[in-house]
Amino acid sequence: MNHARSFFDELNQRYRQLLKTEGELYWSVYTGQSDAHDALAEATLNRKMFSGDASRLVQAREHFARVLSADPSAERDALVTGLQGWINVLEANAIPTDRAACMLSELTALDADLFARRQAYKMTHINAEGLRVNASPSALRNNLASNPDESARKSAHDALHSLEHWVASSGFADIVGKRNALARELGYRNFFEYRLKTHSGMAPEQLFAVFDEFERSTRDAHQASLNRVVEKHGRDALLPQNLSYAMQGGTTEQGDAYFPLSKAPERWAESFRRMGVSYRGARIEIDLLEREGKFPTGFCIAPTPGYRDDNLGPIAADVRFTSTARPSQPGAGLRGLTVLFHEAGHAAHFANVDMNSPCFSQEFPPSSPALLEAQAKFFDALPSDPCWLKRYAKDAAGNPMPDELIRARVEARQAYLAYTERRDLIPTYFEWALYCMDDSERTPDSVLALARSVTERILGIPGHTDYVLATPHPIYHDMAVYYHGYLLAKIAAAQTRAYLTRALGYIVDNPEVGRLLATHCWAPGNSVTLDQTLIALTGEPLSPSYLAAQCNRSPDDAWRQASDTLLRGGKDEDSWVSNDLDANISLVHGSERIADNDESLPAMCNAFERWIESYSERSLHANAS
Repeated sequence: MNHARSFFDELNQRYRQLLKTEGELYWSVYTGQSDAHDALAEATLNRKMFSGDASRLVQAREHFARVLSADPSAERDALVTGLQGWINVLEANAIPTDRAACMLSELTALDADLFARRQAYKMTHINAEGLRVNASPSALRNNLASNPDESARKSAHDALHSLEHWVASSGFADIVGKRNALARELGYRNFFEYRLKTHSGMAPEQLFAVFDEFERSTRDAHQASLNRVVEKHGRDALLPQNLSYAMQGGTTEQGDAYFPLSKAPERWAESFRRMGVSYRGARIEIDLLEREGKFPTGFCIAPTPGYRDDNLGPIAADVRFTSTARPSQPGAGLRGLTVLFHEAGHAAHFANVDMNSPCFSQEFPPSSPALLEAQAKFFDALPSDPCWLKRYAKDAAGNPMPDELIRARVEARQAYLAYTERRDLIPTYFEWALYCMDDSERTPDSVLALARSVTERILGIPGHTDYVLATPHPIYHDMAVYYHGYLLAKIAAAQTRAYLTRALGYIVDNPEVGRLLATHCWAPGNSVTLDQTLIALTGEPLSPSYLAAQCNRSPDDAWRQASDTLLRGGKDEDSWVSNDLDANISLVHGSERIADNDESLPAMCNAFERWIESYSERSLHANAS
């Protein structure tokens, strides 16, 4: 038992250090504070080689067998749990041959090089003020959804397509071939199957059984969405540069005033703490604003995962996450808030794991994308929830969003919900076909043609790619074959919302929500599957029927259901409670520390409001000059 304890403790200690080294470098590089790409690639490879070491897997299995045969005791049971967790990690990441190790090393270096070159790639578009300015993919997509000028939207569309051409022509096709070669070395048909089985515990056939059912069950509602657009705006509304804007129904401009970016931290803190979310003493660093060099989508990392060490007791997490808000852009307040809620959901998950090893509380295999993203997708739906809008959507003067505008937003969103959710099918069908393609057929032109054909099959819009190659997930090694997790997570989140509404009556500001999620979804970490968390919480396994039913409701039905839920909402609460969120929080902008909650959460939020007002004024003057 002593040898097993020493082995287990050393695994935990070394892995914590590897995660911390990689996490610190990842944060500095992906927030644009350093260009230490080579050091990050080395740290990433070190972590992968540690968790994929075949000899370490043999040792773990031997220790596990000996401990399992011992008489039951608290010490023995803890080691059984922890060693099983490590066996799962080592199996999911196994690199059993020297050839596979060399191939992984080459792919890690290629990935770092591609990321560095992509980070240096510049894009521009015509913004809301009619000026041609540098823009990130997030800003380009916001422009497509919110700018009333079609020529400005077309500039964003052209920039995203140019990025796709750059990706396809910058070595990506060759990298895909090398990923397939690694997968075949490890005994899989291709890289898609390898990643899906090791990261999600599923075969492609199992995944597509779920996705095909969802596609079939939402096809008619989606077609009705397209017909509605054409009837209202004409056939040109189906052009890629027009579609997102046409589907907003004008609610972006009308609702913008009720989502001031300056209030985002306050609304996150109030919403989460009133729903009973605790971060269990975690250190949290939040970088909210978009800027040059920063990764174009929100992300959350945990350089120190939260867990319960058998010797040291609870280990508070060090969690860092970003949003992608640009204060001067229409729709930035809601977009920034939604991403903030999403990443804060990840942070709650990492901070609440109550297992006895950091291997249970991290974003790498065997943590499945669907399990990870389900925790975030549950929360990022809140800023669109009518109950949340009724309570929290207020303009800078404190005036609440009018009921008629809440209804207009609910109905406009519902009218095109099937289209919105079906878009999440595209990256996964694209990646499956991409990795099934023969290496000799995979060229920049054929990759782009594949993106167009998949998009037409799912959305019914010819000549469009839905900008799938402007999305980072298919491109980078550690994000590849991940995007399926978002749709599975939305399916799980819809199922969770339906259960909690039935069981509790309401969700927004209900303190029981955080307690239930912490118990059934967060505490076990990756020791359970998404199905197991859903069964524990709702009593049934993952079912696409809940999300499909949401997509298939009429706008009137959606509003009737929302009205019923509004009547059952919780009571208003104005006072902040002590030890709010149980976290040490810092709001930062790169290396600049904006505010913290050392005094209190309200003081932190007030300081952020003052800073964002000053920042916006400085940006306005800079643009004018």
